[in-house]
Amino acid sequence: MPSKHQWEKWVHKAWYFTKVLFAIMALMIGSYFYGTYSPNKTAIAEVNAELDVFYMNKIEEMDLQEPESTYINDTQFIRAMHKCINYINFKTPKHLRVPYEMIIGQAALESGWGTSRFAKEANNLFGIRTWSKDTPHLLPQGIDKWPGWGVRAFASKCDSVKEYVRLLNNHNAYEDFRVLRQKMIDKNLQLDSFQLIKTLDKFSTTKDYDKRVIRMIKKIRKLEENK
Repeated sequence: MPSKHQWEKWVHKAWYFTKVLFAIMALMIGSYFYGTYSPNKTAIAEVNAELDVFYMNKIEEMDLQEPESTYINDTQFIRAMHKCINYINFKTPKHLRVPYEMIIGQAALESGWGTSRFAKEANNLFGIRTWSKDTPHLLPQGIDKWPGWGVRAFASKCDSVKEYVRLLNNHNAYEDFRVLRQKMIDKNLQLDSFQLIKTLDKFSTTKDYDKRVIRMIKKIRKLEENK
């Protein structure tokens, strides 16, 4: 028959292994629930990508019509731009979207609130250029011969917005914009137009271009507050 000392030793060992077993079980259960309810970033990204594809397919099936861009003042220009951007965003995955304020701010600055010659005659709100004679375009006033570039002509103003978004998402000159946008997305931050616009130093040769766009965005905010 085991002595009292041996019994105490066995009880001590049993208690030790019981605690180890409970610790392992707790770790396994915790890992399960963490993996289930707090998936890692890769898992989240994969699920979001699948949802985007499903969502985009459903949008295509709806065959939405592009809204008209008609306006006679600054407030109506903002409203028309919102409709156009909403239409584009319906067909654009979330991680590839450009903030409303950036688009409207640059469009208003580049086109004089949609009143410039290029906006009226070529539906170009951003001064987007082409280096191909075969692409529909306008030449600056006073220039008759092909200078090596022209201002692109679009079928609609909303088409020029689409091209602007495409350029920001694909052109090498705007890689800094894409990197900063992704960092904000990864941190679940709201896209900061003021910070993002500072990455578009190659969009214009104007030295204080970012400051001009920021001032325009602030003006747009005031107009939207007072409407």
